[in-house]
Amino acid sequence: MHFTQDQMVSKTIDIGYQGVSLSTDNRGTILQISTFHPKHGIVVAEPYEQFDGTRFYDTPYVRNHRARMLRSVQSGSAGFGLRFDTEMKSLSVKEHGLGQAIIVLHTTSGLEITTSLIVRGDGKVIQCSQIKSNISQSVEISYSLDFGVSVNRASYGQLTEGGPIPIPASENRIQAVDRGRTVTVSNINLGAYLYGQLECNGEIAFLGQQIENGTFFQSPANGSFSGSFVSVPGSVTELMATFELRPGQYPSSIHAKRVILERVGPGSIWTSPETPGRFIVRRNLEYILGNCAIQLSTAANAVCILTDHVALPLGWMRDNYWQVRFLMDVHQNLGGLRGIDKQTPYHQLIKDTAKGHLNWIFRHAQRSKGFWHRSYLTTGVPKDGPVFQLDQQCYPLLELCDFWHTFPDERDHVKAIMDEEVVSEILDLIESKEDFSTGLFSTEETPGDDAVEFPFHFSSHILLWHTTSRLSKVASQLPGGSALSARSNALAKRVHTSTMKYFLNIAPERNMCLFSYLVDGRGGRTFYHDANDIPTLFAAEWGFVQTTLEKQAWHNTMAFGFSSANEGGYYPVGPFGGLGSVHTRGPWTLGYFQRWRYAQMVGDAQEESAAWQKILGVMLWDGTFSEAVDGQTGECTSKAWFSWPGSMIGAGLLQLGNKERYL
Repeated sequence: MHFTQDQMVSKTIDIGYQGVSLSTDNRGTILQISTFHPKHGIVVAEPYEQFDGTRFYDTPYVRNHRARMLRSVQSGSAGFGLRFDTEMKSLSVKEHGLGQAIIVLHTTSGLEITTSLIVRGDGKVIQCSQIKSNISQSVEISYSLDFGVSVNRASYGQLTEGGPIPIPASENRIQAVDRGRTVTVSNINLGAYLYGQLECNGEIAFLGQQIENGTFFQSPANGSFSGSFVSVPGSVTELMATFELRPGQYPSSIHAKRVILERVGPGSIWTSPETPGRFIVRRNLEYILGNCAIQLSTAANAVCILTDHVALPLGWMRDNYWQVRFLMDVHQNLGGLRGIDKQTPYHQLIKDTAKGHLNWIFRHAQRSKGFWHRSYLTTGVPKDGPVFQLDQQCYPLLELCDFWHTFPDERDHVKAIMDEEVVSEILDLIESKEDFSTGLFSTEETPGDDAVEFPFHFSSHILLWHTTSRLSKVASQLPGGSALSARSNALAKRVHTSTMKYFLNIAPERNMCLFSYLVDGRGGRTFYHDANDIPTLFAAEWGFVQTTLEKQAWHNTMAFGFSSANEGGYYPVGPFGGLGSVHTRGPWTLGYFQRWRYAQMVGDAQEESAAWQKILGVMLWDGTFSEAVDGQTGECTSKAWFSWPGSMIGAGLLQLGNKERYL
């Protein structure tokens, strides 16, 4: 799909490949480059001041910091890198495949500037602009290569801060090296640097004649190289800027050399025109593999998956499960969907990513208190303090079972993980949270990362039952797995019995039976449903609700969730009203997904259509989705970069019955 300037005011252009991400404005100037750092997780080069490390608990500041790139896009404030001093007449962009976007800009003076943005497999980021005149006369154009860059660690600032990690001091040193052909911006406190060079029609430019060495504290560096040329009718002028962000210190052994402009990432999975559904599947697949999948090292074959590459470049077991589940759904459909490239390299890429992520979970993600933490740096170091979330202990086990189902030839890999004691240790830990008076299992936070009023949470119990049921079946098929199978099966039965006993309640004020959200096992209970509570949506599909009474209670619970009675969870005002969360008040895109899928489950075509129109209405120009939106306008109010909702919607589109209609 091609997009115009008017469609692109909502968000950056985001591409990535093999752990390096690039975000630009709609003219292609750079707002962020990010890459893996073996100590800090993710480091970035950006044209902004570093996050203020004294304000982690200042929620408005955190929100404001996250939205800087959006403000740059909306205001037209340029980033660093290659810029052109010209007035724009029209603009279009297309993104197809991993690591590449193409921008075509027409100026009021009659020039056409085609800029290829490329992230290569070796970590280099390229801005290559080809300029030609579409009129019969010559046109002079000025350009600059801007180095107003700050090299920082990702802030990791959260709305519900779970324990800040101090940020190294901002000290950006800019200097021209390699006889002036390369410019570096380095932060010695961070142990990372950015270097850049420029080629004009294949000749390396000497940048040092205009760059003054200096050090800038708590602000981006200041430096720029400028020039001009005359575009003659019938000729093409090419300017190519190359950047690379790396850990460590700039080695004197690196010398500027010509860069070959080539595409290395795979292209689109589709070979025929895209419907909106196809577009969503493709772009969310590309976002996960291009911007979120970070390989620690080739030797370790460990892949961390970020929930997003900007606002919170961290790994969450919860988000990651649904991201990988979507990848596996794509893999299972690659050979059978109309219009898909049957020879696509995505087959192997998805498999390698899913396998690498299991290695990261079970062999790299640290569990200092025995359980998986709320979130993780790419290195496997916990970002947050030791807060116990029951659902995040389940998702890795469920992902292991799904991997077995999707890739049966990886039986030995699954068995090796099962034999490494982590699975047994997690089950031990979960069972230690069992309240023996009720048989319920406690948690300290909800799936929305919010503290609980009562210790037992409904959708986490559904997930625990589903996970242990699946684990029992997988273990029963592995040599020596009978004991684990029996243990998991017994646990699943206890969970189901206790959940039905204590969560299934008559709500006197509503004169109906429905499930509570939180209970204390002694009569205390709350009624609520949240966009983050995905397991509740799947309670029937997974087989958790079995009797007529249980199924009716589930229907009542979902109906309650989609009503104004769901205080703090449902936001009915406006054409984009819907299910949301107290975590960030307002409708959530995950809420639209729940409404869409539930309508399909109950055969409500009218509600399905209404929910789908909301999904399309809030979709960002590049086919991805934000966390929360304004109920009146549908515009993003929280986290324009967020892979989870697009993964859910994409996976939903690939379900039997949906792919035939939507794809």
